Amino acid sequence: MKKIVMILTLLAAALIQNGWTARPAGPGDNFRLVVLADRTGGANQKAFEMVLRDIEWMKPDLVVTVGDLIQGYADSAGTVKDWDATLPMLKALSCPVYLTPGNHDITTPEVRSIFIKKTGRNPYYSFDHQNSHFIVMDNSLVETLDKMDPAQIRWLEKDLRSLRNRSGIYIFMHKPFWAAGVGAGQPDKLHDLFKRYKVTAVFAGHWHNYASEVIDGIRYVVMGSSGADIGPSENISLAGFYQYLWVTVKDGKFSPALVRAGNTFDLDHVSLKEETFAHQIPTKAVFVDGPELIEGRKLSSLEAEVRIKNPTDKPIKTEILWETGQNWKAVKNSIPVEIAPGDSLKSVFRFKGSGTLYPLPVMKMSYPFGRDKFYNLEMSPNVTRILECPRAKKSPAIDGRFDKNEWLGAGKIADFCGWDGNPASADPTQVYFMHDGENLYIAAVCRDTVMAQLKAAKTVRDDQVYNDDCIGFLFAANKDTVYQMYVNPASTVWDQLIDNTRDDLDQKWNGGFQAKAQAGEREWVLEMRVPLKDIGLPVLNKAAEMRMNIRRKQQRNNQSALWMYDWSYQTKNFGVVRFK
Repeated sequence: MKKIVMILTLLAAALIQNGWTARPAGPGDNFRLVVLADRTGGANQKAFEMVLRDIEWMKPDLVVTVGDLIQGYADSAGTVKDWDATLPMLKALSCPVYLTPGNHDITTPEVRSIFIKKTGRNPYYSFDHQNSHFIVMDNSLVETLDKMDPAQIRWLEKDLRSLRNRSGIYIFMHKPFWAAGVGAGQPDKLHDLFKRYKVTAVFAGHWHNYASEVIDGIRYVVMGSSGADIGPSENISLAGFYQYLWVTVKDGKFSPALVRAGNTFDLDHVSLKEETFAHQIPTKAVFVDGPELIEGRKLSSLEAEVRIKNPTDKPIKTEILWETGQNWKAVKNSIPVEIAPGDSLKSVFRFKGSGTLYPLPVMKMSYPFGRDKFYNLEMSPNVTRILECPRAKKSPAIDGRFDKNEWLGAGKIADFCGWDGNPASADPTQVYFMHDGENLYIAAVCRDTVMAQLKAAKTVRDDQVYNDDCIGFLFAANKDTVYQMYVNPASTVWDQLIDNTRDDLDQKWNGGFQAKAQAGEREWVLEMRVPLKDIGLPVLNKAAEMRMNIRRKQQRNNQSALWMYDWSYQTKNFGVVRFK
């Protein structure tokens, strides 16, 4: 272990007995720094308060965050309210706190001014502490390094070039761009600058998963969570716990330690390679394939084919265990698993059902790998739901009224689930589909038992409609391109284009959609005309189909109703629309 718990214990005892005062610079820098990880999205307030309490007990000289202090993704008034509620929490710390902007802190160019006003700093800035230099960068609004503002890069290089004989240079940013750059063996202009000017360490967050590497003498750290919810259980082997980084600089020497609730861990506890592998286990190493299900039909039985790959150099010894609700009964609910290095396993499990799809059976398994690491899996069969979309005899009027006669014979989806594969807790939703060869017609009937609390605040195209009651769609004619939209009860559309080949989002893209919504006494109705050419289907042949998912968001109870329970941009997890 590079970090000894006893050292911190004795230090803490001395702090309790003697109190705390800032250490002056000696022959080399002497100070104690804490790097604070994400508080959001999805804050566990008790965990964040625990982290602040532990930090204050250790009395650092300064704290620097890596972003996502507030939940954000609200309008201006909501963002101001969020800052006003969150900033006072930092008064628990008696040392200076420097903030790095995250994508929850700055959600739009307009919100940037609120960050400046509330924090008293520009989104990117630098400062000195003793003879060390600290640089805070802003990548809150971009997803890749090549999208960063060139002016900020020029400022960074000028700032680095001006430094002379510094004990240390520390860089902070929210999104760890180096993971896809130098960390993946790719060209990385930021790393080139950091290497040229002898940067000591670079810190980021965003993932809510910890990883660290030393590259060309620079310590790179991705922080996990200091309050962002990590779920019901910890995973110490992957640093899946609430944490902060304790950095001691003594006589100019940089010594960091990863801390969990008073415990200290080796900084290399999880390597970038291990975190990357763990992240890919549910998508590239373990597969649970289910049957196809055409909408309107019932499943009285279900087969789940489990495929497990072992690309590691160690054997896998574990167990598969199935848990079911009352609607499914496993013929065999567990088997031992042993897979040699480089080998794979395939096993079929059968279930008898009552005709109700949700909740789906859940497979539980611990996947061991690496240096005594393991990944806990909970996966349901990927039942591919299929909607047969008929040709309309007559194009329906897009007026938000839902005339049943106009939608006779339409393909219908009425069975939705929640995030966990259980039946949806949102009020009932019915979505209808037809086409005329050039356009896709959609009608959504969204029941609501408390219509007075229906939220439809956004009225401008591409405003944050997803914070209202809304219904959303993901369309994909191929695996590389996804078209996404949300529409609220005020008929306001938000849309974007996703390029899966580059993990890039184009929020300036707009489809030529016609949308009209109206609210009634017990439901709100949306009707839409979607030009098929705008979602990648310029010509329909006899076998034409596309991938799709649907999500209804009900804000008053914070519930979502999903067609396919994995709401992601991975098209293999979408349902299928077959055009008739």
